[in-house]
Amino acid sequence: MGALSLIGVVTLSPAVDVTYQLASVQLGEVHRVETVTKAPGGKGLNVARVLKKLGSRAVLHAPLGGASGLWIKDQLASLEVEVVATNIAAETRSAVAIVAQETSVFNEPASAITETELVDLESKLASYEFVVVTGSVPASVSVERFGKLLESIRQKSKLLLVDTTGDYLIAASKHADYLKPNLEELLAATGLGQEQAVAKLREHGAKVILSLGNQGVELHSDKRLGFRAPSQQGNPTGAGDALTAGFVSVLAGSGQALEPEALRFGCALSAASVRSPIAGDFSEQDLTELLAEIEEA
Repeated sequence: MGALSLIGVVTLSPAVDVTYQLASVQLGEVHRVETVTKAPGGKGLNVARVLKKLGSRAVLHAPLGGASGLWIKDQLASLEVEVVATNIAAETRSAVAIVAQETSVFNEPASAITETELVDLESKLASYEFVVVTGSVPASVSVERFGKLLESIRQKSKLLLVDTTGDYLIAASKHADYLKPNLEELLAATGLGQEQAVAKLREHGAKVILSLGNQGVELHSDKRLGFRAPSQQGNPTGAGDALTAGFVSVLAGSGQALEPEALRFGCALSAASVRSPIAGDFSEQDLTELLAEIEEA
């Protein structure tokens, strides 16, 4: 599954993922948290961790700042995830998931990155078989500047997948081979109905991997391809990142002819990650079980 291909993962919004588990939550009340889990987080870090667990060779590029940034570096080193960090002045943000009867997620805004810091990050990017650019974009980075970053990355890589939101997603459609929004992000970015929104993102030739939650995942290119896993209960944080990692792990180094296999694997991995209390993690047993239960949709 692409283990011999070097995959670059770029994120401008890493985070410390904090997961609180407790029996119930009621607004306005004091709660005793039963279990606290912390992990390197944000979409890019989730993708890199999952790729590592799958046996793919991935290098993470991320801006990291303050005590939180140092903690993430240490954690990634212990996980043996290779990271090329760009030091920034701002403190790296946190993202909190509260898991009770349902899961609520509180994401802090992406930490600011200056132009000098962004140029430093850009200069450290190598040539990769496949590059994933994923996560929210700091407000300090303009849509035009983000497009120039993608253009620079695309010139060095064979394939580019982008997972972001809003006007940044629209800008990415001019440079990416694959875009991976969920349905809510797709509709919000375009202001159009689903079919018209997909068509807009595909105007420059990008293929669209559309995440539909319990309804599965679709790949829109010259034709539509879809898969669905059984509905899962648990923590959906990072499920989309697992989908991205699973898709890329199959496709990297193998060519686009394996898109159906890549999408099916990504769908199963996404469902398996929902069963894990840690964002974007999964168990091998759950993945094996779900791979046998994936259906075309």
